[in-house]
Amino acid sequence: MNPLTLCLLVVAAPFLVSSGVAKLVALDDAPRTLSALRVPVRPARTVVAAVSLTEIALGLALLTLDGQARLLAATATALLLAGFTVLTARAVARGSVEECGCFGRWNRTPVSGALVRRNSLLALGALILTTASAASSTAHEPAAVAVLVSDPVEVALAVATGWGLLLVGAFAARAGVRGALPAADILHRRPPLIREDGLVFDVVTEAVRGRGQLLLFGQPLCGRCERAVDLLDQNADALGAFLDVRVVYAVGPGVDWNAPARTADGPRTPSALDLGGQLAQALDIGSERPVAVLIATSGRPVPPYAVGETEIAQLVDALVASRV
Repeated sequence: MNPLTLCLLVVAAPFLVSSGVAKLVALDDAPRTLSALRVPVRPARTVVAAVSLTEIALGLALLTLDGQARLLAATATALLLAGFTVLTARAVARGSVEECGCFGRWNRTPVSGALVRRNSLLALGALILTTASAASSTAHEPAAVAVLVSDPVEVALAVATGWGLLLVGAFAARAGVRGALPAADILHRRPPLIREDGLVFDVVTEAVRGRGQLLLFGQPLCGRCERAVDLLDQNADALGAFLDVRVVYAVGPGVDWNAPARTADGPRTPSALDLGGQLAQALDIGSERPVAVLIATSGRPVPPYAVGETEIAQLVDALVASRV
């Protein structure tokens, strides 16, 4: 069998089967999954079960069929993954930040730009698989399971190569996006913030209590930061209905101790102090300011972060639109 076809098959088939099985096991989460994707379809369990069974059937077909039947399965897989990409892009545009439920409870993945890029990468791989399957159909190549029996070493090499390329592609899809791979310290160390009234709190605890956290990391004497804060002030009522919004300034040794007076930042968006910039370091937001970070109710940061005025404005608009 063509090595490219074999590599793609041994990646696509387990991926589809595991995704389908995971969603079937967590079928009670079906309403939440469709809500995260902004798909108001009822009954949710029936829809998610149908999609899951389709994924399992396609995965098994890719492994066991050959010729035109495998080509049809590959084409259906490409269409399915393209549909997932469109749905996630639509959900992001509508401000969704919830867990997508793509792998049930086996893997928690929030709806985000990173998820859209991942699905786009998978859809592209499925399209290449369709092309390769068309060529292998003409060459009368056997099914993947037949190759496994006749040449297990070749299949093992294909598995290692295919999944290695998938991992490289997944990281490449996130490369260069600040916060696309947030540090785990936000869940383990939980660096605290100090509110204006002197109370100490951590954003993870506040988030898992059911209030998402929108943090704008700024710095003194920064015109871009001030304009970003003004934007938050203008949308304070709409955002405050479902999020805790704060402007965060780092203070401590090695950073500017002089956080600007609250009156300079607008009376409607509260501020908090990040001692030593520990929370900023845990979130891996870098040195550029302003940066907005959304913490979902799972307690996890939602990648990618909004860096600069334009991206922050887009994030705010999407969040406000999600509740209209």
